[in-house]
Amino acid sequence: MVSGHFLGDAGQRIFLLLRRPPGTASGCVLVVPPFGEEMNKSRRMATDVASGLVARGVSVLVPDLYGTGDSEGDFADARWQRWKSDLASACHWSGEAGCPVTGLLAIRLGCALAGDALRSGMIPAVRVSVLWQPVLDAGRFLTQFLRLRVAASLMDDDRKESTATLRSRLAAGETLEVAGYGLCPGLAADLEAVDLAGLPSGLGTVHWVEVVRDPDGELPFPSSRLIERARADGMEVESHKFAGEPFWSSTEIVTIPAMSGATIEALASADGVARA
Repeated sequence: MVSGHFLGDAGQRIFLLLRRPPGTASGCVLVVPPFGEEMNKSRRMATDVASGLVARGVSVLVPDLYGTGDSEGDFADARWQRWKSDLASACHWSGEAGCPVTGLLAIRLGCALAGDALRSGMIPAVRVSVLWQPVLDAGRFLTQFLRLRVAASLMDDDRKESTATLRSRLAAGETLEVAGYGLCPGLAADLEAVDLAGLPSGLGTVHWVEVVRDPDGELPFPSSRLIERARADGMEVESHKFAGEPFWSSTEIVTIPAMSGATIEALASADGVARA
């Protein structure tokens, strides 16, 4: 049972895709998408998880944030606060539709967005969260995003750029096209200001999931440090590693079935959303 819905006033509407199992669902998982083209690269993985959750009796709600996907607006008009409000609207609508959000699947920069929305009290606390390749420092992510344009400029003898010069142009009020997306100064400034520096409360049991080349190796030190800090604060955090290609940035669409299966199990288990 798949249905699409638009929320909001004309010109400002966002699109929601709701998947529901037959009968009474045992919970609802909110999917918080990643940034820019990473969203398109991740759709297949997210869809595989959604299908698996519905088969286990769990509803799944996938919003397209303002200026992305099938929602109205241009990406160049997007702002971080607006995206947080979109999540709040989606959760409110889902609750009114009889599918209160009880679990969370956040992808890449979507982890920072979901965490910031939780910290601000804009979305409800959940019992279980799965974080795919979490990015919590949006300013650092902005640097990596700008490097896509810098790399493209290396192919042009008449245009040599750096992240510093691009930041200066953004600060001067210029909207830049990066990898086909219009990045406005406002959103860039928003990203610079977001660094959760830790996992917020309200995530419930957290499954921290990373894609690695060597599953027998250690997680990167920044990830391990954040996990240990969260555990020291009394949070329950489980880490998972899966060998594979970075599906959010690969040229071709990539899936990691073992990762999808573990995510489904974490979100649909008796100790997950089904008992929330």
